[in-house]
Amino acid sequence: MAREPKARQVILDAARRIVREQGAGKLTFEGLVQESGVTRGGITYHFATKQALLRALLEADMQQWRELEDSNRPQEMTGPAAALLADLRCHTARNEDRRRFVAGMVSAVTHDRTLLDPVREFIAGKRAGRVWDDQQLRQQLLRLAAEGLFWSELFEYGELESDVRKRLVELMEALAVVWSESETG
Repeated sequence: MAREPKARQVILDAARRIVREQGAGKLTFEGLVQESGVTRGGITYHFATKQALLRALLEADMQQWRELEDSNRPQEMTGPAAALLADLRCHTARNEDRRRFVAGMVSAVTHDRTLLDPVREFIAGKRAGRVWDDQQLRQQLLRLAAEGLFWSELFEYGELESDVRKRLVELMEALAVVWSESETG
């Protein structure tokens, strides 16, 4: 029984490499057998369909995102400012592996939007119980700005000069602290 989770992880790691390097459209069970060393039967035991495999990749990616947020959370602060800064830093960090993985998944999620259900659930969980007062709206504005920066860089449109980008990210982080500490209402 200890072998099953290990094989499952080997398959997911190999699938992520294929998506990152060639795109989700090039992910096939035959290619996965070659990349992972797991038999086709072993792969289909864990993932009956390519869609199930892609969904599992996104679920794993959301877990990695949680871990990335934890590692980006400032140790010197707590509360809403720390959580917001962690989120902003995840979106604005230059991470070529993540960029290539997301780029590789774009066409798959465009054709089957249900693949994004793990992402939707992740975001809904983060928003649960949020009261959309002015403070929350300002914080959401910063999240959307960071997401916009990520997507503009992913698709390579409107690239900012390095010093401008740096100043923009610093401004977003400064506003995150100020807007998280201001009074609600």
